[in-house]
Amino acid sequence: MHIITLTTDFGLADGYVGIMKGVIQGICPGAVVIDLSHDISPQDVHSAAFLLHTAHPYFPPDTVHVAVVDPGVGTARRAIALRTHRAFFVAPDNGLLSFIVAHEPVEGIVHLNNPAYWLPQVSDTFHGRDIFAPVGAHLARGVPLEELGEPIADVGELVTFPLPRPYRRPDGVIVAQVLHVDRFGNLITNLPLERHGEAESIRVEAWLPDEPQPVVFRPQGVIVRIRGREIQGIHRAYAEGQPGELIALIGSAGYLEIAVPGGSAARLLEAQVGDEVTVQVREV
Repeated sequence: MHIITLTTDFGLADGYVGIMKGVIQGICPGAVVIDLSHDISPQDVHSAAFLLHTAHPYFPPDTVHVAVVDPGVGTARRAIALRTHRAFFVAPDNGLLSFIVAHEPVEGIVHLNNPAYWLPQVSDTFHGRDIFAPVGAHLARGVPLEELGEPIADVGELVTFPLPRPYRRPDGVIVAQVLHVDRFGNLITNLPLERHGEAESIRVEAWLPDEPQPVVFRPQGVIVRIRGREIQGIHRAYAEGQPGELIALIGSAGYLEIAVPGGSAARLLEAQVGDEVTVQVREV
């Protein structure tokens, strides 16, 4: 089975996504093409990068992820493909793979400059159709990565954007940032959390990249602060909060999340990506 995912900011009002799928089927007949999202805000490379980071682990090995959020289409920006131990990624070299290269060992990268694997005619405005979809299809049908273009020797040569890292202040308070706002207005932070245990023994582990051991606390033993508001404890589910109440919980991607059951935390707080979130541990 050949699986290809598509992530774009194209929307579905026009034929762009359907055209990419047609190109893929012409090169790799029978490929299973899965839409991750086509509702990325126009030119929002950061949101697309986060989506790829949280979604790709749930696909079978050797899935090909084609991502096209490409404000620089038609310019000198490179088109690239890379391989990790679990998947292939095809995208413009504009930071879209920042999370991937930061969290996954990269086994190979190429500059997609071999026109033998493009469509015969290449538009200056639709590389999703003419370069990225064909390359993704060729990868899915077994063409080696190295045939698609010149190798890029070092991950450091790629265009990436800095990823904010949570950290602990000298007073013990954990400082995180809002990393993503989803369509429900939930604020997803960059603080990885894990819940363990049952009943009275439940604990939460907060993993910080610069510390070898997690910060451990009870779910109700913390105060989360954002934009002047305080939230007591970490809930298990959205429904545990009252309608309109500001709550904190561990989201499906495994990060601290701020939400409002039946509402929008982003709208209530007038919050946005980059806002600071602090976690004060009071009970371990």
